[in-house]
Amino acid sequence: TETGVYTGPYHKKSQIDFARWQDELKGLQAFSPVVIGRGNSPSPQSDIKSNAPALELTRYDEIGVVTVHDGPPIESGEIIAPEVKSNGTQYDHNYFQDPEAFLALDGRRGKQLQVLTDGTFFINRWFATVEKKPKKLIPIGYVGVVVSYHGASGKDLTETSFRYGEQVDPGHRGVWKRALPPGKYPLNPYALKVELVPTVNFVLRWVTGVTEQHQYDEDLKSIELITLDGYEPILPMSLILHIDYEKAPRVVQRFGDVKRLITQTLDPLISAYFRDVAQTIQMLDLLTHRDQIQRHATEELSKRFQNYDISCIAVLIGRPETRGAQTKDIDPIERLFDQLRQRRLAQEQVLTFKQQKEAALKLKELNDAQAAAEKQNELTQTKIDIQIAGNRGEAQLAEAERLAKREVTLAQGQSRSKELLGKGEASRVGQVGLAEAAVLLKKIQAFGDSRLYTLRQVSELLSQSAQPLVPERLLVMGNGNGKENGETDPGSLSVIGQLLTLLLSEHAGIDFNKQTEEIQDLEKYADILTDKSA
Repeated sequence: TETGVYTGPYHKKSQIDFARWQDELKGLQAFSPVVIGRGNSPSPQSDIKSNAPALELTRYDEIGVVTVHDGPPIESGEIIAPEVKSNGTQYDHNYFQDPEAFLALDGRRGKQLQVLTDGTFFINRWFATVEKKPKKLIPIGYVGVVVSYHGASGKDLTETSFRYGEQVDPGHRGVWKRALPPGKYPLNPYALKVELVPTVNFVLRWVTGVTEQHQYDEDLKSIELITLDGYEPILPMSLILHIDYEKAPRVVQRFGDVKRLITQTLDPLISAYFRDVAQTIQMLDLLTHRDQIQRHATEELSKRFQNYDISCIAVLIGRPETRGAQTKDIDPIERLFDQLRQRRLAQEQVLTFKQQKEAALKLKELNDAQAAAEKQNELTQTKIDIQIAGNRGEAQLAEAERLAKREVTLAQGQSRSKELLGKGEASRVGQVGLAEAAVLLKKIQAFGDSRLYTLRQVSELLSQSAQPLVPERLLVMGNGNGKENGETDPGSLSVIGQLLTLLLSEHAGIDFNKQTEEIQDLEKYADILTDKSA
């Protein structure tokens, strides 16, 4: 016991050995149980690499790694003893508290794969010793890729195109196919190694002297370039990456860990890419077309990174700096910036002048508007007068058009009236003439001889004459004797006789004894009139 040694009969030498054993057990704290989770373990971060994120393990998050000192050794080629489980017919060794049961179940000496978790365990320290280790924490935003140093060789789960090693199911030796999600795990650090792989977007800075908290970019520096026009700038650059959690085991299998991925692959790849780009552009383009270079770099690097199971989210380029220590006065990049400033100032001046011109035009419009406002009453009255004059002119024009239409209508009416009157008068005159001709014809027919009628008419006219028919003095020319054949000698006729003869010969152009078509028509018309008047 811790306070004494209780034995049967023994030799003096044995008593000395028993006392020595008691001292050894006291040195091993064998008289005290093993308590896991009490908080006496080493610092939980003592075996965590500097590039791992800040952990949230407490001093109570611990496990016990057991080393058995009895039994047959482990198999050749193994580094840790396998877990001993009950076969169903014997008692379990109860977490190494029953050495006889452990040995009966074919337990092996050496470090054990099975670990002790929180609790109190009574373990014979001569049989087994316990080493306390912190639990494994996988923080949020990461997954843990497990590399197992123990177990049987498993079946390769990678496709034939992946030639960077095998991935196996959990429990086998090699890189486990499925990564562990965030959480705390009681993993034996002597049998398993866990590589943390970030699954959230993280930033890598190619900036000399600048490092992110994850420390992945502590060895990265600004990229030295040579442009097409001979400038030698140093380009600071940042890269935002993402690793798919399902592809995290492939990244570890290919590169070992994330830091080697960055230093051995991404750094030379990105440096070479930007050096190639710089040789095709001028320094001024690098300063002014940064957005285009960033966009093209993001697209191009995204295609290249697909071969390494990572995604390029964005490429961010900083302000190029001159290589070497140079003063600001002779810095060629600063001189280019001065030229850009002067160019920008000239553009702003042009824009200012343009706006001033527009302002002057607007001021002129304002002055015109103000002048027009001052004369608004006159302008309004003038516009009204113009409208009134226009309305009057339109009214007069309409009145003139109406008068013209009336005159035209009156003229057309008068013309029509005169035409109708003329036609009526002509018809009346024609009817009167026809009637007189018919009457005259009847009168002549009543006399039987037109000469008799003519003599009657002459007699009437002579009877109405104001001149005396018998002159006071009469001059008779000729002898008055007739010719033998009874014809009258014209020379023997008097003036009156000759006149009558001439009148009779002039008015006797119609031979009543000869019936012409015209005389017949006139006789018919005279008969019609006579019938109507009867």
